[in-house]
Parts: sequence; C-alpha cells; structure tokens
Amino acid sequence: MRLPSPLAVALAAAFVAPAAAAPAGPPTTVLLVADVGENVQRSMPKALWRQLAADYVGSRKVILEEGTVLPDAARCRDAHVAYAVLATFERATRLPGFAHDIDRAYGIARFTVRNCVTGTVSPTKTLRVESDPLPPSDRGELEVAGERTWERAVRRALSREPLVLNAVARVVRIENGVLFLESADRFALHQLLRDFADPTGKPHPPIELVVLDMTGKFVQARLVGAGSPHVGDYVEAVPN
Repeated sequence: MRLPSPLAVALAAAFVAPAAAAPAGPPTTVLLVADVGENVQRSMPKALWRQLAADYVGSRKVILEEGTVLPDAARCRDAHVAYAVLATFERATRLPGFAHDIDRAYGIARFTVRNCVTGTVSPTKTLRVESDPLPPSDRGELEVAGERTWERAVRRALSREPLVLNAVARVVRIENGVLFLESADRFALHQLLRDFADPTGKPHPPIELVVLDMTGKFVQARLVGAGSPHVGDYVEAVPN
C-alpha cells in the first residue's frame, strides 16, 4: 500500500484543522513612497493618496517617506524594513480606441514593490481607475475635490486587485528536524511556508515547510519537501 506524502498529509490537515493565530507581535514594516502626478494634484490631494496607498498595503506598519522613486537596497537596510513600495497616481491620458465618458474622470495607479531581503523588484502593478459619474458642475474641471472624484473609485479599484506582501520569518534554531522561526507576522497552524533565501538574502530554490505549532515566542515548522534549511534562512508564507 502506498502511503501519502508528507506534503499531502500537511495539505489535508490544513483543510480539516481550525486555523490558529500566531502570538501577536508587531507587523512587518513597509517603507512607502506615495507620489501624485502633476496632472492630477489639484483633484487628488497627496494626503489622500498616501492614506489610500497605506490602506492598500494592508495591516502592516507603514513608514511614509517623501520621494518619487522606489527606495533602494541601502535605504531598505537603514530603515530595517521587509518591503519598500512606490505608489504613484496620475490622470489617465485620453487615448484613441479607449472609451472615455465625459461625465467621469480617469486615473492610473501604479505600485512597485522591492523585497528588501532579496533586493528583487516585482513587475509594476498598474490599475486603471474610473470615477463615479461627476455632477454637471464638475465636468471638465481639474479642481474637483478628491473625496468626490477619487476616494470611493480608488478604493473600489484597489479592492479588486489586492497587493500581496508575504509574511516573512527567519530560521533561528533547528532541533531534531523542527525549525524554530522568529517573525513579526502572523501565521496559521498547518500553513504552508517556503524557505526562499539564505542568511545573506540570496534567493535559492524554495524549500517547503509546514507550521506545526506557535507556542511561546517562536513558530515551529517542519520540512515537507526536498532541501536543507539552515539557521538564518528567510522563510515566507506561501500565497493562498
């Protein structure tokens, strides 16, 4: 009789066992630069865009920083953050072949993410934003209040395309095949993880793990795939 693989057992347990939250701790810190293009500054206040972008990052600690470019690896290290995000918003140009209603405003939101552990930069996520219909008095005007023109529309567009920033942990000890992970993020019992980078932050082929326990200070996990984790390795949650 062929026995199921450890990974299959872990996956089955994840569907039948109730998820348990890890001990509370400070969330992953994200460095956020939110910039508004000149062609939309009179209708999208920078303060509003910063709030919308910060909310999009999710339930994480956000450090807001002035600028117009994605923070580099050196700035990531100085700020002790897991991710850096550049969020930009600008008025969409009317292009031939694209439908534009005269009673709406159109914008483009862009998000670029740097993984500060590995230094890798994700492809820019671009979202087109279409406002709610504007009242006749606002049509063709540039100085329309951002709350009326953009807030609901941006939140609606962003909610359809979540920004995925995986929880990150470090391997601090390995005993009898059990990995002890230290993390500021929350994990769940039987959650699948992957060891994705060595202690220097250099990426390597993913090594699959599964959460066993979250008693006390550390998250405990075990190997369910091929590979050899090491103390100091970086581990992230596998996206659902």
